Amino acid sequence: MDERTFAVTLVRPGPALPYFEVGAYRYTGEWLPEVGDTITVTRAFVADGEEPEVIEAYVTRVRPAADTPISVTQFRGSAPEREDFLAA
Repeated sequence: MDERTFAVTLVRPGPALPYFEVGAYRYTGEWLPEVGDTITVTRAFVADGEEPEVIEAYVTRVRPAADTPISVTQFRGSAPEREDFLAA
């Protein structure tokens, strides 16, 4: 199967409030991930000569028909259990 690229909304933990980056990152895979999956996303726009920023994050929402179908939260350490998302 061919890989596809999907736009991502990234939520970064902040000192007081989280930072939202809509469409600034991309996920490439055969299909959309599932809520609770841990995925790697890369910065969508990179200046010439720079390496793209790569972030490991967990999937919090998937909406296939949306402009940015994947929402993720950057994590530090271990990802939460899948059941934590399904209960919310």
